[in-house]
Amino acid sequence: MKLTQVYIITGAQGEGKSTRCTEIIRKLKSNGESVGGIIAPGFWENNARYRFDLMDVKTEQRMPFAQREAKAGWKKIKTFYFNPEAIKKGEAILHSAVQENEWIVLDEIGKLDLQGEIWAPIFTELIQKPNKKWIISVRDLFVDEAIIHWNLPNVKTLRIGDEFTF
Repeated sequence: MKLTQVYIITGAQGEGKSTRCTEIIRKLKSNGESVGGIIAPGFWENNARYRFDLMDVKTEQRMPFAQREAKAGWKKIKTFYFNPEAIKKGEAILHSAVQENEWIVLDEIGKLDLQGEIWAPIFTELIQKPNKKWIISVRDLFVDEAIIHWNLPNVKTLRIGDEFTF
C-alpha cells in the first residue's frame, strides 16, 4: 500500500504561499495529474490583508471566504469574519477532491486550524485517507506544530522559492 505524501509550502505571512500553490497546481495539471482542493487568495489594502476568497482548484469558481469588515451571519474569529457557507463549500470541495483526485490542495492551515477552527475538522478526517498526495500551505511559524498536531506522514517542506518535483 502506498502511503500518503504531504508537501508543505511554507513562507512568512503574505510572502506568496497561495501564489506558489497556484503555480504548482498549473504544473501538475499540465502534466495530466488530477488535482482538487481549495486555494484562499488574499487581497491587500493599505499594506494589510482585508479579505480572502475561497477558490475551487478544479473549477476555479470563487466565493467570499473571510474579511475584516463585519457581515451579518459570518463568524468572527480574531480580526476576521468568516463566511460559514464558504467553510461548508470548502469542506465539500475537499471531500470530493479526496474521492476524485490523487493530489489534494489545502491553502492554508494556520493558527486557527491548530486551535480546531476552520479546516481542522475536515483535514483531520481526510488526512487519514491512504494513497493521496497533499499540498498544504502553512506559515513558517506553524510548520512544526502542524506536523506534530496532525501526525503528518512523509512530509517534504518547501519554501516559496524551492523547486517542486513530484
